[in-house]
Amino acid sequence: MKVLFIYDFNAKLENYTGDLFDDFFVFDDIENALEMLKTKKDGKFLIFVDRKYSKFVQSLKDFTITNGIPSRIFVNSPESDFSMVSERIISFDFNRYGGVEQFLLDLEKQTRRLAGISNFIRNLKEDIIFVSFSNLNMFISGETGTGKSLVTQIAHLISPRRGNRFLEINCVNVPEDLLESELFGHAKGAFTGAYNEKKGLLEESNGGTLFLDEIGEMPSHVQSKLLKVIETKKFMPIGSSKERSVDVRFCSATNQNPQLRLREDLFQRISEIKLEMIPLRERKEDIPSIVNMFLTGSNYNMRFEDFPHEVKNAFMSHNYPGNIRELRNIISRFIEFSQLPVHQDVIKRYNPNAFAKQELIERFVISMADLYMGEIEPLETVIKRIRSRLESEIARRVLNSCGWDKEMSAKKLSVSRKTIDNMIKKYGLDKRKRKVKKNRRCKYSLNSSS
Repeated sequence: MKVLFIYDFNAKLENYTGDLFDDFFVFDDIENALEMLKTKKDGKFLIFVDRKYSKFVQSLKDFTITNGIPSRIFVNSPESDFSMVSERIISFDFNRYGGVEQFLLDLEKQTRRLAGISNFIRNLKEDIIFVSFSNLNMFISGETGTGKSLVTQIAHLISPRRGNRFLEINCVNVPEDLLESELFGHAKGAFTGAYNEKKGLLEESNGGTLFLDEIGEMPSHVQSKLLKVIETKKFMPIGSSKERSVDVRFCSATNQNPQLRLREDLFQRISEIKLEMIPLRERKEDIPSIVNMFLTGSNYNMRFEDFPHEVKNAFMSHNYPGNIRELRNIISRFIEFSQLPVHQDVIKRYNPNAFAKQELIERFVISMADLYMGEIEPLETVIKRIRSRLESEIARRVLNSCGWDKEMSAKKLSVSRKTIDNMIKKYGLDKRKRKVKKNRRCKYSLNSSS
């Protein structure tokens, strides 16, 4: 994606560090800008026009349409909010939103929620930015768990509608007899149990975005009413005779063939823009990035690249019929229980505590280093003190867990019986303070084989 500035001054992007945009072009006259566009027809353009050149915006729009150049044109309108002027043209006060640079960084921030390095993800990010600056209704197809809801959320947060509400409803999860009321609302006394007036999602999302997930499960009579809302931008709550106006952008999704589940006329109105989410098994190069995003979100310092070879192979070889949702669940199980999406023999070959141990070690090292920065003691003295405290605590726990069986404890610590005796004497360990019965079997282990 490319960015064009038509300014009478040099656009400053010293702090821009993103990678979503390929090229930046700056012109202080419209003629040279149009000449450049003629030679760069192979990509999408975001065009920012200073108000000095606003009289050329309509001709600029016509030029990009005539020459088949995908574009969104942003016009600097001081003291104005985000608004769609017409197709392709958006006006807002560049300075009010922190400048164009901050605007571009915000686009980066939102689209970065879609982790991956595949061509599909890169193209998807560009498509989302373009469809966000449109009032056309959007339909997303794809298997369950591919991220359809996330795409609609990002599109809303980028769009001029972001100041209003984003609401969603899964048509599968709402009983048929309640779905109509949830969408359209109802008047007081409209039916048994309607003790109060209730606003529906249409009214609640006025000015914003309404996401209808699994729309193929919507009953036919509700489909008919929804079609009328889309066509007239008006509706009546159940039991009311007063018509209400509404301005809502509809985003819909299904994991089934929509043309087998929806009225043809409704499908045509909700699918003015179409996006397709491909399954994770067809873009496995994105798995490391997705894993890292989930680990970072859970405040882990580990990265996918730090995993043992067999663990990385396990993640990369699985086909993920549940897609990203399944991958997220697998990561959670791996962190909690070291379970991998592979056969049990592979799990056995992998130390079930390795991930947790390495993570704890990393946090311990960072904490100790932070602590030392405030010390005035020599480094060697601090390290000796930490070693002594750590050694005494481990020796105490192993002895307790093994019922103070010194031979067994020595074996678990991979040291001699004499070393165990020296530790007991050095650190003043006392078996009378142990918290387990003497004959209790040792369950504590520091070895990956145990």
